[in-house]
Amino acid sequence: MSEAPSRRDPPHETATARRVLIVDDHPDVRAMLSLALARAAVGDVLTACDGHDALELIERDLRAGRPLVDLIVLDIMMPGLSGSDVLRALRARLTELPPVLIISALDSPAHVEELLGLGAAEYLSKPIEIEVFRQNVRALIHAPKRRPVQQDHGVPVAGRTEAQLLRTDNRPAHRSALWIG
Repeated sequence: MSEAPSRRDPPHETATARRVLIVDDHPDVRAMLSLALARAAVGDVLTACDGHDALELIERDLRAGRPLVDLIVLDIMMPGLSGSDVLRALRARLTELPPVLIISALDSPAHVEELLGLGAAEYLSKPIEIEVFRQNVRALIHAPKRRPVQQDHGVPVAGRTEAQLLRTDNRPAHRSALWIG
């Protein structure tokens, strides 16, 4: 049974409020990531339980004239539309992609490169250290303006942000770190 997209935190009333969309099929992961972002005061946290719900939420926002979310946190292995499918659908629909932070247990170099090639800005392997997650979210939200999706020899390639230089997911975690995954 599909869960409708929902808000975990009340929306901020200022024009500068950031909006982050978390897309994961596991309710506990959505709740933990939402809580982590709420405690980091990143702004309004939206959640979707799968790829279909995420695309529906984004489409509804576009029809209502609301600005696109500032960041999408996207799981890859989900029933129905995978995270890769969601990225492809967003690229087909939008001229500018918001930064997309991939969280996945699939971390082979070929898989990571494929997702970055599809337009993901950053990739974190599960299990995720929560502070590393927060750092990546902050870096991506405050990265320079998103770049347009471009065509290159018939293959679309999304621009990458400077936040990719902040990759920290390969460092060892401290014993007291909270892991998700």
